[in-house]
Amino acid sequence: MQTRLTLENPLRKDRDKQPKANLSENKRKYTLVDLFSGIGGFHNGFLDTDRFDLKLAVDFNKECALFHQVNFPELPFEQMDVSKIDKAFYKKRNISDVDVLIGGPPCQGFSTIGARVSSNQEKRLQYDIRNNLIGHFIEQVRILKPKYFLMENVRGLTTYKGGDFFTDVLEEFNSLKGYKVNFKILNAVDYGVPQSRQRTFVFGNRIGYDVNDFPEPDHFENGVNGSKYKTVQYAIGDLVGKEHNFPNHAPLVHGEINIQRYKLIPEGGRMPEDKLSPELYRKNFGSTFKRLHREKPSLTMVPGHNAFPIHPILNRSLTVREAARIQTFSDDIIFVGNRQAQCIQVGNAVPPLFAKKWANHILNILDEYA
Repeated sequence: MQTRLTLENPLRKDRDKQPKANLSENKRKYTLVDLFSGIGGFHNGFLDTDRFDLKLAVDFNKECALFHQVNFPELPFEQMDVSKIDKAFYKKRNISDVDVLIGGPPCQGFSTIGARVSSNQEKRLQYDIRNNLIGHFIEQVRILKPKYFLMENVRGLTTYKGGDFFTDVLEEFNSLKGYKVNFKILNAVDYGVPQSRQRTFVFGNRIGYDVNDFPEPDHFENGVNGSKYKTVQYAIGDLVGKEHNFPNHAPLVHGEINIQRYKLIPEGGRMPEDKLSPELYRKNFGSTFKRLHREKPSLTMVPGHNAFPIHPILNRSLTVREAARIQTFSDDIIFVGNRQAQCIQVGNAVPPLFAKKWANHILNILDEYA
């Protein structure tokens, strides 16, 4: 195992400054379950309020299991298939009366479109939303009956197959007896995360609370009525020159041709394809050939071996540690496995700071209505 060496992370300070959701007035703790948890960015933010008791986190990925063994061995994490979880599973672990259920099930791209008009029973079952990972999350809401649930997914969930797939998703959520359900697309940059990251949140409750309510933005591009957007420089500026000095901060070794390409990319810009010499030209320059700007929020961190964008002033892609900073992970967290696994762990996660904003919002609801 690598030795931990913690630098002073400015984003850690921001998370510590957040209110503890009336902790002095109401010290009750609420129970929490996190399904499709990945490395736990979602529940990390909830636990950071000191008001939640995590009863279970589940993910099928073996690297996520190893991540928890290394970083949070005290947390109740289980590596397993969520679709195999039933009432007996929860009863065996003495999990009942759950206050909040959260999760980020991957969107597999299945839809009932076409299946509705099919006479083939096998095909209908294959495309039924209930057989999708999102459907498995909904089934867990039925089983656990949490007071409040919150599901995170990509923005494209709402427009996939022309919106018909999301219609199926909402129909299934709205079939939950006793729940009021809504959804909202929110951008993490509006909540203090130094990254433009739009995600769809589906949320609901069975305690009679207004489902049109969601966390109010507290960061703005011009700083009016709140704080200004956090920038790349704010998040990672202090890491320059400290490569290899602590875990997950080893730069990817780039080939000479790519380095020559990177040198042509202006800060905040992308590859000038029309100005490339023949030896540097290639088709399909993607997000890996976009350079961040120091004084602006980052592009979205996405999973993948080479998917992180280019450093604002260095001719290399971001390190895993820099991407983790932009995702608001604390420096004392160690990402495990090979580089590709680490990139996936970071890129798939809900930014903990964003999760904490949701957690405080939900705490205020539970303190008043639950």
